[in-house]
Amino acid sequence: MKKNSLFILMAVLLSLPMQAKTAPAQIGLSENQRIMGHFDSDAITTEGAKVKTTGKVSIGTILESDELDIFIGGKITAFRVGLAESTPVTKVFVVPVSAGGAYGTMVSWPCEVDEVGWNVITLPTPYQLEATDGGRLLIGFEYEQTSTNKPLAVVPEGDIYDTYYYKKAGQMYRWTTAGFKSLGNLCVQCIVEKDNFPSVLIKANGLEAPRFVNIGDDLQYTFQIRNRGIKPLNAGELSFDVMLDGEKVATISNPEDIDPATTYTMQEVLETGDLAVGSHTLTVCNAAAGEESLDYVYPMSATFVTMNGVYPRQKHLVEQFTSTYCTYCPLGNSMLTILTNQRDDVIWVGIHGELNGGLDPYMSDQADSIMAYMGNDSYPSGAFDRATGWESPNQLVNSLGYYEQYHQEVADELGLFFDKVAEDNPTFAAINIDPVVDLNTREAVITVYGDISPDIDLLLGEGNKLTVYITEDSLVARQVNNGVWIPNYVHNGVFRCALGSVKGVDFNMTEDGYSNEFTITIPDDWNMNNLNVVAFVSRPITNGATGKITDMQVNNAEKVRLVNIPGGIEETLATDDAVPVEYYDVMGHKLDAPIHGINIVRMSDGTARKVLVK
Repeated sequence: MKKNSLFILMAVLLSLPMQAKTAPAQIGLSENQRIMGHFDSDAITTEGAKVKTTGKVSIGTILESDELDIFIGGKITAFRVGLAESTPVTKVFVVPVSAGGAYGTMVSWPCEVDEVGWNVITLPTPYQLEATDGGRLLIGFEYEQTSTNKPLAVVPEGDIYDTYYYKKAGQMYRWTTAGFKSLGNLCVQCIVEKDNFPSVLIKANGLEAPRFVNIGDDLQYTFQIRNRGIKPLNAGELSFDVMLDGEKVATISNPEDIDPATTYTMQEVLETGDLAVGSHTLTVCNAAAGEESLDYVYPMSATFVTMNGVYPRQKHLVEQFTSTYCTYCPLGNSMLTILTNQRDDVIWVGIHGELNGGLDPYMSDQADSIMAYMGNDSYPSGAFDRATGWESPNQLVNSLGYYEQYHQEVADELGLFFDKVAEDNPTFAAINIDPVVDLNTREAVITVYGDISPDIDLLLGEGNKLTVYITEDSLVARQVNNGVWIPNYVHNGVFRCALGSVKGVDFNMTEDGYSNEFTITIPDDWNMNNLNVVAFVSRPITNGATGKITDMQVNNAEKVRLVNIPGGIEETLATDDAVPVEYYDVMGHKLDAPIHGINIVRMSDGTARKVLVK
């Protein structure tokens, strides 16, 4: 049984680009004290951020186990809380977080600070940091959030991690991402006392390389080196071996001094001219660290794919999971309407299913299969190019039940997400759709064809598929909306069927690319004039029960009308005395071209006509 879901937009009001500044230490630390946090400088911001709730808000960030390791055995004696605007901070706290993500009991200390900049809160009872098996620690504070203030200082210092706030979701409270990771880390730190901090402790992490690179172009990669000890590391004392597919290709070293509690970014280049098309592994591992031995060594690896040329990306795919019995689903429809009105490269498919035993007129076994394969268990929800990263790096299906006041903002952010998907993922197949329909027998022969990289399986992984949907617009059925039934609700982009299989079919390769043919007899209760053909190239769909739901990404998509308007609207309306000159929607907004549905057409003789465009 599916369930309704309604989530407020996990985002913040963002200000103009923030100016970060680093100042000398604002607090004197003794030899046995260190700052514990995602960063340990005094960087702060004059422009802040806010969460979209008011009143007392608990906010914090999670320190990972490898950030805590040198502090284990010590004790937290004070907190540092950075504010961009004055607001009352009423307590600071820690919450243990297990390796599996379970939150423990909060330990808190009351306080009264509100100064712009860094505030230091000395704890009356220090917090002992004990060793745990991969455990983490959420550190944070409670502050007063109004509808207008932006008190949260966030800076792009150190490795960037999510900020979390405690909010109500449905009938329960939970820690939820605040949505401003792109701005940097929340300004909250702890001061830890310990008698035996290591003299030298070098951590190298964060190896990043582009996922794809054209053969012959240089692969630019970066990683960070952080000196977590109490002694400096001189330039050239630290060296790393660079391995390509298991073979050593270079040795690199730090070109500058790395002082204690300092992070340095290494920027390097690897030539790709002799590499074959396909997947390769870049590994960076430690070779030496001067006369000091390292406390630990982490080999870092990144996989990248070399290729020869790409094709233009045509459209993005939204697969919306909905039901006429879902009281919040019209919210998702409203937001997606905004998105598709402002972008012409988004295909919206509404996949209907059962909710609480209600018989949605558009549900089907194929629709149920798609949702099961993709791991959907709630409405309103959706998958966007079947890509992860919209709400979580491990989540394919995401909520679409945002409140109406956030719809424009969500549509804009989703558009940026699609842009990012296109930027990070080259396209390896073009899509053309050629439907031929016999209006008497209602038989349609649909040919999907195009150029395709012969190396597509090397570039994306084996088993890529071509999937074809039939969808229908302008379907009218009742829909519950916030507890009230709307008797004549219009549903667009409704999934009718998948041709071949919901899992897609193999490409029928030809000398010029690929060409797949599908045949369907259109059922009598489907309006042929309102049908669309949607085709997309993707990684193969898998069973959500297996947990392998993060490797189904859509590489390209296209949509065409099954039956075009015979002769076009201009030819249909033209007479000896008049031709169409301007088009308007039913609200009187001028259109650049006719749209599906009711159009108001102004003719050259001064008359106006109401026309239904199918």
